[in-house]
Amino acid sequence: MMRFGKFNSIRGRIIGSTLLFLISMGVLIIIYNMGFDSIIERRAYQTFELLSNEMDRRLDMAINEIDKAAKRVSYSTAVQQFLLTDNPSEFFKLKASATEVLYDSTYSSKNIKSIVLTSRNMNNFYISDTFREIREKAMSENGLAQDITLRNPIVSNVFFDNNGGNNGPFFLYILPVRSILEGYSEKKNIALCTVVVDLKSFTGELSTGISNDGLTALIFEDKIINSSREMNEVEKSILLNAKEGRGKADVNGEKFLTSSVSVPEFGWRFVSLASSYSLIGDLIPIRSIGIFIILVAGLLLFFQMQLVLRSVTNPIDQIINDMRNLTLRKSVVRVRIPKTVELARLAEDINEMLERIEISQKEIRKSQQNLYQSMIAQQKAELLSYRSQINPHFLFNTLECVRSMAQVYGVRCIEDICISMASMFRYSVSTGTIVTLQDEIKHTCDYLKVMSQRFPGKYTIKLDIQHEAMNHPIHAMFLQPIVENSIQHGFAEKIPPCIIRISGRLQKDGSLLLNIADNGAGISDEELKKINNFNQPINDSTTNGKTNIGLYNIQQRLKNSFGDQYFFEVRSVKGHYTKVIIRVPKALTLLNPNFTLPTS
Repeated sequence: MMRFGKFNSIRGRIIGSTLLFLISMGVLIIIYNMGFDSIIERRAYQTFELLSNEMDRRLDMAINEIDKAAKRVSYSTAVQQFLLTDNPSEFFKLKASATEVLYDSTYSSKNIKSIVLTSRNMNNFYISDTFREIREKAMSENGLAQDITLRNPIVSNVFFDNNGGNNGPFFLYILPVRSILEGYSEKKNIALCTVVVDLKSFTGELSTGISNDGLTALIFEDKIINSSREMNEVEKSILLNAKEGRGKADVNGEKFLTSSVSVPEFGWRFVSLASSYSLIGDLIPIRSIGIFIILVAGLLLFFQMQLVLRSVTNPIDQIINDMRNLTLRKSVVRVRIPKTVELARLAEDINEMLERIEISQKEIRKSQQNLYQSMIAQQKAELLSYRSQINPHFLFNTLECVRSMAQVYGVRCIEDICISMASMFRYSVSTGTIVTLQDEIKHTCDYLKVMSQRFPGKYTIKLDIQHEAMNHPIHAMFLQPIVENSIQHGFAEKIPPCIIRISGRLQKDGSLLLNIADNGAGISDEELKKINNFNQPINDSTTNGKTNIGLYNIQQRLKNSFGDQYFFEVRSVKGHYTKVIIRVPKALTLLNPNFTLPTS
């Protein structure tokens, strides 16, 4: 008994497939986890990039807001007229309008704590000068305590108000003011506009809504001046070491993302810090849920495969046991049909095979009986064949006797008929199935000699046969049926001359091309179509059935011998001619190995 490998059985293959599936599930979980980590990291960077861009935008807006507030006050016509007037009566009239403009600008932003205009004579115009000490200190540090000469806006250092209620930090934005009034041609500054900005409010506004756990800090001269919330030592270290632009840091396995934006004109750096987890915390449960779903699906599929294993192997074992218990002698026994559709079909096919075997055994016994009877019949046929061999000799002797009598009595026509008929009879009896073209031409000429005795001078045959083509092998009784059709149907009502032309040429490929033409009555288009349609059965009694059958038999013999290598076509014009064109392949291409060429 042949022994097979452990995994060649269905059970082994299913178990192997299950193990392979479990391994694939493990690999899938690893790939899923790695891919999810990559997605999480990319999502964190994208989110932080958006938040950082938003902080940059807010910073630009906040700085522009301060600059616009300063310019709105400084370049107000009412304010400049108030600052430049020397008329005491106009001074008080213009002060109300200027105060209104200054008030609106001071309270236009929660980051602005105070706006002070300092004229050329060092007089100050303000709503409230709560931060006077800070302002004077900043102007003194920038050389503006006694002179308002300043070309470009400047930003002061960061200060703390130790005396007031607001400790800060604060910074001052100082803008030089030039006149826009008509008639005033001096190019010197007419005043300085000093804006006191609360850095704590300024920084908090930048980081509002950026991240729940995020942190934004202002760094000046490598010191953290202010931050949006309390910081631990790790966060301080990351903020101070953050590089310009976007960056990342890894502290004790926790990843942080940083964004540093410099304000060169102020000398500041705004640094934002956020934990990767805080940016993508909503995705972490999704990863856990995904892994859980994969594991549950894997377990369910594993148990499902076990059920499938049992549902397949148990019926197969049942079929195997039934097959082992079968014997051909107990033909009544059959394989039990399982419930599984595919195995039920297999069992049904096995039962059908058993039934066919039983039927075959019965047919074999019947064939043995028929063979015995056919052997007896063959012996009887052989006896009859021995008897029938006497008849040809009797006919030959009879024709020879008639020919001798015709010769004695000088009846030449009877003598010629007997010679031709004896030759035709000998050709049809003793010749094999394959002959040469020369033999077939001679047989056809003998047939015409006999027919010419009936109708003297009516028929004429013209031969144009290439000498090399005479030995080409063709089927016996090949040309004579075609010539017979011409005489019986083409020349039936034809007035002489009745001419039959036979031409034969060897082609370059060794095949024989034959043309048999007559000047008879021709064939109608409908009948011609039926003749050339080789696949159409010949059973139309309204046409020349014998003609069609003769030509069909010729085609059938060509088909059996050469397959599709031959050519056969009938051409005809009603009332004028009929032409049969045949191409016979060379003898070496014969498909029937039983064909034998004559030896002589």
